[in-house]
Amino acid sequence: MKKSPCVRFAPSPTGKLHLGGARTALFNWLYAKHNGGNFFLRIEDTDTERSKQEYTDQILNSLEWLGLKWSEPLIYQSKRNLIYKEEVQKLLDNGRAYRCFLTKEELQVAREKAKKEGGEFRAPKIYRDLSLDDQKGLINSGQSFTIRLKIPSKGSTFFEDKIYGKINVNNKEIDDFIIVRSNGSPTYNFTVVVDDNNMGINYVIRGEDHISNTPKQILIYSALNYPVPDFAHLPLILGSDKKRLSKRHGAASVEDFREQGYSVDALLNYIVMLGWNSGSEDELFSLEDLISKFDINKIQKKGAVYDEKKLHWVAGQHMIRKSEKNLLNEIREDDPNWQKHSKDTYIFSVLKLMKIRAKTLNELKEACAYFFSDPKDFDENAIIKRWKDKSVNKLINNFITSLEKLSNWSQKDLDESLRDTAQEMAVSAAKLIHPVRLAVSGQSHGPGLFELIELLGKMTTLRRLRKGLDIFPLKR
Repeated sequence: MKKSPCVRFAPSPTGKLHLGGARTALFNWLYAKHNGGNFFLRIEDTDTERSKQEYTDQILNSLEWLGLKWSEPLIYQSKRNLIYKEEVQKLLDNGRAYRCFLTKEELQVAREKAKKEGGEFRAPKIYRDLSLDDQKGLINSGQSFTIRLKIPSKGSTFFEDKIYGKINVNNKEIDDFIIVRSNGSPTYNFTVVVDDNNMGINYVIRGEDHISNTPKQILIYSALNYPVPDFAHLPLILGSDKKRLSKRHGAASVEDFREQGYSVDALLNYIVMLGWNSGSEDELFSLEDLISKFDINKIQKKGAVYDEKKLHWVAGQHMIRKSEKNLLNEIREDDPNWQKHSKDTYIFSVLKLMKIRAKTLNELKEACAYFFSDPKDFDENAIIKRWKDKSVNKLINNFITSLEKLSNWSQKDLDESLRDTAQEMAVSAAKLIHPVRLAVSGQSHGPGLFELIELLGKMTTLRRLRKGLDIFPLKR
């Protein structure tokens, strides 16, 4: 019987969590959830110079915000040095690793020779079979050393990648690589293998930039008699120029997307589309949909291109689909006092009208602002174009008189009132619609005017129109 999958996400806290890392975490999490497995988190903080607690906190906060809950315990590599030392000693004891006393000068000579001869550099193996007594002598004399893995001289190392298929590397192409540096610190390839084995990880899902590390890690698994996990390497995320996504493409961190007001479900929906396809024409998914539909075999080999327009479309579609109650709850998660002075029923009506015009919660809040307070700023181009002179004031004055007489404040009656006023003044309805919109919202565009002023109510609409009479036309 096949074991339930145990997967992990293992970020280094040397920077914020960006899209690539978020996608790796999401694909691991979805694979675990879909298959009834466990998703673990490991902080790879052995780079003491670059690793910072603020980045660790940011990564954890971002994952929590995304809803990617991990199984305990949370592992920190920096606290596992004793375990690494014990496993290294096993390799030295069973003859699968050796102390290498090559100096920097000797290595440089070997590199220059390989370059001169047109061959690939390989570390000389003169210490590979050195006796223990000779090793002790060198150590006692103060000679520094690294520890290298002994690579079998014959055969090949291969694995079946879930995405890229069978990958086979001749062992002759792999140097006796370092697993412990001269300062005693273990290398990445070694710590990853030890940690994954100790954590019970049986499925490694990570970026394709790790494919070259995988044969080396498999050799370490073999040397330590560990079971080898399955592997799946994710294609890179590319910018519009088809080069690896980076800051120059405007790539933001998860924290930045949150601050910009993107909703979690929209961002997760977009991220999963960077390399994965459901097999249908559907593009909009809830988290529950993704858990039920996620199939690692449907991850594409081709690099996924980050497309901000697509992100905006996905975000806008999620905004439209959300209930007004959910939108208000999401807004108040980050801004608890937003429009607390207004009734929820009124807020819901505003959100229903305006959500179609926003892709982020920040945009939605901004778009709704004039429903809760009189506009302080007005579209300058609209002022110049729509309220050129005092003739507009006369139109607005007559419209105010008409509105004051209305007993039924409905879209139908408001529409009739405006068109009747325009007809009496012998102008087109547009001559009134545009300046009225400007006065009541400060904008030149927005939802239907009669929907807008019906929702604002009679008192607010009349007050803002009278204020417009005082302000416009502007003196030049």
